[in-house]
Amino acid sequence: MAGPSGEMLVHAERAVELFEVYQLFADDGNQLLPQESAMDALRTTGVNPTELDLDNEILDLEKRFPGYIEFDNFVKLCVTEWGELSSEDLLKEAFRVFDISNCGRLPREHVKRILVGSGLERLTDDEAEYVLKQLNVDEDGSVCYKDLIDLINSI
Repeated sequence: MAGPSGEMLVHAERAVELFEVYQLFADDGNQLLPQESAMDALRTTGVNPTELDLDNEILDLEKRFPGYIEFDNFVKLCVTEWGELSSEDLLKEAFRVFDISNCGRLPREHVKRILVGSGLERLTDDEAEYVLKQLNVDEDGSVCYKDLIDLINSI
């Protein structure tokens, strides 16, 4: 969403989430995000640009601190043409990141971590436990991604 002068506006909850991620990846000394950490930071927020797209966007940013990205520019990267993702898209991306073997299944504890720590509508521990009780957990303790999405969409 754009403001009256064309600047990108971000909902307060999303801004807090972006700031927390920024701080997580920022250098302790100067509180700036190193460019080499930008991709990981963006993916943590649910934004998934290609390396080329990210490099092109970084080239367009103001270069007050070469090699680093200031918070306002990090927010701009998060709301570029890659766009804000829906909660379902964020959940899919989080699931994909944890599903290293690309089998469509995750251990129950990883799913709980995703539900509590990802998306625009993060769940409390109790809410996540309630969702997990509704899912079919295999004998090996894994959850099928499709079952999770179907359940979330039905709520």
